[in-house]
Amino acid sequence: MSFEHIQEIDLKDLESWKERGALIVDVREADEVEEGMIPGAIHQALSQFPEFEERMPKDKEIVFYCRSGKRSLKAAHIASHWTEQTIVSLSGGYVAYSTES
Repeated sequence: MSFEHIQEIDLKDLESWKERGALIVDVREADEVEEGMIPGAIHQALSQFPEFEERMPKDKEIVFYCRSGKRSLKAAHIASHWTEQTIVSLSGGYVAYSTES
């Protein structure tokens, strides 16, 4: 499965996305979230992702993140079929965030 059309953003770009009102979504599993989350993010595990389609806002840009960036690319790819809104993946995921914080 190719994710070439899904844009990735760097950690330095995350704050501007948050300021623009983008929804930040953590797609890690519940046990991974115990180590912390990016402030303001909501949790929606990729393993339970189909149920997110119903509650996913169709009027906001969305930034997905996971541990390192691979699962968030997959989540962004799936969600891109559900909306016309801009959807991106955070490169480096929570690992990059926790290293910088």
